[in-house]
Amino acid sequence: MSAHSTKSRARHPEPTTYVREPFPVAHLAFEICDHPDNGVTFALIAGDPLTADKRDRLFSGHVPKGMATQLRKLAHRMDELEGRCTSTVGDF
Repeated sequence: MSAHSTKSRARHPEPTTYVREPFPVAHLAFEICDHPDNGVTFALIAGDPLTADKRDRLFSGHVPKGMATQLRKLAHRMDELEGRCTSTVGDF
């Protein structure tokens, strides 16, 4: 069972053995859990990151080796393109 699911969040709104760590990214939110039994998992949530705890996840899964490198590559590319952007994070 995913630590990110709506049912899990209802049963364990404030878990004691792990933390749900939110990472807002524009109009999305990533949520990371380092679960002692189920390992490291992530969830992607669409919409306003400030209300992410009230919405279903688009998907969730285990963090595979290499995912951090993939995300860094994406971040580097976004850095390259960001100078051409006209909106700011608060504009979403």
